[in-house]
Amino acid sequence: MYMRITKLLILALLMLTGKMASASAYWLEVKGNGKPGQPVTVILCYGSMDDKGIRQRDTGTELKLTGDFKFWIIDPEGKKESLTLTMQKDSWQGTFTPKIKGTYRIIGMNDKHPVVDRSASGGENIRPVDYLCAAYQVAGEQPVVTMPLQAFDMISELKDGFVTIKAFNRNKPAPAGTQLRVFNPDNWEKELTLDTNGEARFYAPIKGLYIIRQDKFEAAPGELNGVKYARIRHRCNYYLLVK
Repeated sequence: MYMRITKLLILALLMLTGKMASASAYWLEVKGNGKPGQPVTVILCYGSMDDKGIRQRDTGTELKLTGDFKFWIIDPEGKKESLTLTMQKDSWQGTFTPKIKGTYRIIGMNDKHPVVDRSASGGENIRPVDYLCAAYQVAGEQPVVTMPLQAFDMISELKDGFVTIKAFNRNKPAPAGTQLRVFNPDNWEKELTLDTNGEARFYAPIKGLYIIRQDKFEAAPGELNGVKYARIRHRCNYYLLVK
């Protein structure tokens, strides 16, 4: 079940070492009062955590590249609308106004990332493509969402502290045995394995942002901006704020 939120931090982790996430990252803040007819502000940032675990916004080259993400809002009736973000001093921002009660999906995609070029060391070049997914609740009950809204997607239900996550590849349930990675609010990592229904379950013992990640590598040789690659790494990050 999607959580009602007034602020949702969406973190697209770029690098992970060991069991702790400490590298620079993208994140998204969604601010609103959960009422129909009231504007919701979407803020996309780039930065890193300081020694106290607080995210600090950067304003360099990576922030400019953040504008390559494309976002859409899907209302409770399934109507899809693009969301335009404009660059600010330390973020990208956009606004939408929910008109009816229910769960609004926020999805994003970036297929403009430069190829990860490992040719100098004899490694394999990989083209990264990222998908983001989250939800914003406007009053009323929170219906269980069962269908994907983009090629690589995830949906969840939260009940009695347990999160059931369902993953999709190319709009179909991800195959049994697929590994997911969960990062809790402290950025510690846990691995999950999907069952024959394309689902996995975990307990969320503390409040805060949980990030559920699915990676899918696809053999699809090509070239982007003059750099050849052997495979595409599709990464979908689902973001759940437990209150």
